[in-house]
Amino acid sequence: MQQAMKEYAAEKAFEILLEKAKGPFKLGLGSGTTSEIFLQILLKRAHELPPFTCVASSKKIFSMSSHALQFMEEDSFETLDFYVDGADEVSLDHQFHLIKGGGGCLTREKILYSCAKYRIIMVDVTKLHRGPIGSGFKRIPVEVLPFGLASILKKIQYKGNLRKNFITDQGSFIFDLDAPLSGTTSTPEACLKIRQVTGVIEVGVFPPPQLLIVGKENSAEVLHV
Repeated sequence: MQQAMKEYAAEKAFEILLEKAKGPFKLGLGSGTTSEIFLQILLKRAHELPPFTCVASSKKIFSMSSHALQFMEEDSFETLDFYVDGADEVSLDHQFHLIKGGGGCLTREKILYSCAKYRIIMVDVTKLHRGPIGSGFKRIPVEVLPFGLASILKKIQYKGNLRKNFITDQGSFIFDLDAPLSGTTSTPEACLKIRQVTGVIEVGVFPPPQLLIVGKENSAEVLHV
């Protein structure tokens, strides 16, 4: 059932991209299971779109599609026209803030997310949660440098767990904060402070997208956030 909901969301995302892309464009590709479904649709139907170039948020996504899609050099883009990705949680009570990074690609994802003019997020309905940010996913990923790790984790001052046997595409580690964060009324503000710790690369709380696509049992709902 969840797989079908992801497929509905990914199909709707492609239809929206087809509708909005009026000329040559630059596309950021997210990571994760729903993004991989979207990628398969994109590979099959790319000929229906105007000419476009891509940048991938993970080595896996690049390897899955570089044989068929045109990619930019990773250091060459300043802005993107569209970014399409999934999310681990959507917070209904906090202006549709997102948790991302369950797959460990949060830094590259946030770079693409932040420079895209139009952000499309695809989720199935199980990813929608009320309550404090992190109430559903139960963790907030933080990418940290290996060098000085013990010092970095001490300065973060929130409980969590270092992800075992995992290294990001940048050669860094992921520290999963226990969520919701205790002792704070504003998770985004707390994440900004965590981000300021020397050695922290990025935190997996994202601002709202322009468009949220929610896959349901028999369809997909489009929410303009």
